[in-house]
Amino acid sequence: MKIYMTVDMEGATGICCREQTMKGNPYYAEGRRLLTGDVNAAIEGALEGGATEILVADAHNGSFNFLLEELHPAAQVIHGTHGGPRFPYLDHSVGAMFIVAYHARAGTLAATLEHTMSSASWFRLTVNGREIGEVGIDAALAGAAGVPVVLVTGDDKVCAEAKELLGAIETAVVKQGLGRHRAKCLLPKESHARIREAARRAVGRKDQIQLLSFGSPVEVVLTYKHTEHADAARGPAACLEFERLDGYTVRYKFRHLADWYGGVWREREE
Repeated sequence: MKIYMTVDMEGATGICCREQTMKGNPYYAEGRRLLTGDVNAAIEGALEGGATEILVADAHNGSFNFLLEELHPAAQVIHGTHGGPRFPYLDHSVGAMFIVAYHARAGTLAATLEHTMSSASWFRLTVNGREIGEVGIDAALAGAAGVPVVLVTGDDKVCAEAKELLGAIETAVVKQGLGRHRAKCLLPKESHARIREAARRAVGRKDQIQLLSFGSPVEVVLTYKHTEHADAARGPAACLEFERLDGYTVRYKFRHLADWYGGVWREREE
């Protein structure tokens, strides 16, 4: 069975400040090491659960965040920025998706490094009237490909958000959020044990988890933090409708949510 992991960075063990997640910062090296440890724990758990193939997509800040020489050899890594569907090779051949080292949606009280896609510009996102964050976006993209999300790791706030949205999935809480730049963190030995065990259980429960779908069509309403970002917003080619609602807010209409992010992966795209 093939497992697909999408990996962010803010939700990794021990990470609680933006400097640990930013290329070029002295603390980024520590962040990379901590992130790689969480990914390896998820890979080990997936293998223990019966996975035979593991794809890991580095989805943080343009990619290239893992320490490749320290990554578990069972994984294959997808690096690079988007140029088509958000998740290459996510198709009917995949049994389940893991969402690793993610963070809560923008505005979540006491969540560590909370934001939705862009800390600088995005304020609030709703799909068909329901507010979601990056877990919701990526779980819906997986759902469009027929793939259930069975595991989410990160702080307690994103794990609670995931359960509210996706139901009784497996989660691994690696830290308790105390604020945007503060958390009570487990040490790697303990957090990795939690991730590994949750990942092992998640593989075996894939047939119990429902796909996330917002139906068709979908209305996406995005509120920006600054008017100039709304000024620059445009509807992509797949957009059925585009409307400026006020100084900060734009509305899109799509046939399917996946159309917002390049559609779903097809074998012909390989």
